[in-house]
Amino acid sequence: MSQVSPLPLFPLHVVLFPGLPLPLHIFEPRYRLMIGRCLEASSPFGVVLIRAGREVGDPATPYSVGTTARIVRHERLADGRLNLLCVGRQRFRIRELRTDQPYLAADVEPLTERPTEPEAANLTASLAGRVRAFLGPTAPTLELPADSEALSFAAAALVPLDLAERQALLELTSTAERLRALITCVDREARLRGRVGSTRPASPGMLGDLSPN
Repeated sequence: MSQVSPLPLFPLHVVLFPGLPLPLHIFEPRYRLMIGRCLEASSPFGVVLIRAGREVGDPATPYSVGTTARIVRHERLADGRLNLLCVGRQRFRIRELRTDQPYLAADVEPLTERPTEPEAANLTASLAGRVRAFLGPTAPTLELPADSEALSFAAAALVPLDLAERQALLELTSTAERLRALITCVDREARLRGRVGSTRPASPGMLGDLSPN
C-alpha cells in the first residue's frame, strides 16, 4: 500500500469495501480542509466505521480497521462544499490515532489478505449463484466480479447486512472464510425476504465502472 503517514480519517456510519464506490457530500470545515489537502497531494484518506459518536460534531471513535478511499471525481460548489465520488482501495489497521489536526488521522498498517485457499473457487461459484438468485430480476444486468476476493467484497456491499456484520466481513483476512460467511448471510436474508416480503437488496449500481478517465 502506498502509505500516507499519518492517514487522514473520515469516520462514517458506512463500511467501505475495496473496489466499491462511495459518494460523499463534504460540508464541515474540518473535512473541507482534509479533502482539500488530499486533492492537492493526490492522496487518499481512510474511511472507518464509527464505533461510538456521530458523523457531525465532536470527534467519533472509529473501529480499528478501515479502507483507503481514492477520489476519482470531485465538484466544488460555490459555497465551499464539495461533492465527491470515491472508490475503496486497500484495507488498513489503525496503529495509533492522531489528534493534532482539526480532523482525525492515524498511523496505519496494511491489512493483508492471506493467499487464496483452494476451496475459494467452488465457494465463489456458489456465492455468485446465490447473489443472482437473491437479486432476482436485476441479476441479468449485473456483472459480478470473477475474482474470489473481489466478489466477496461486492457481495458484502450488495446484500442488506447491518453495519457490525459488514465490519466483521471487512476485517476477515481469509477469502474462503469471507465467502462462507456470505453464503450463510445470503441464505438467511433470502429466508427473511421470503417470510416478510419486504427486504430490499442494495442497488446493483454500486458495482458501476469507477475507472477514472
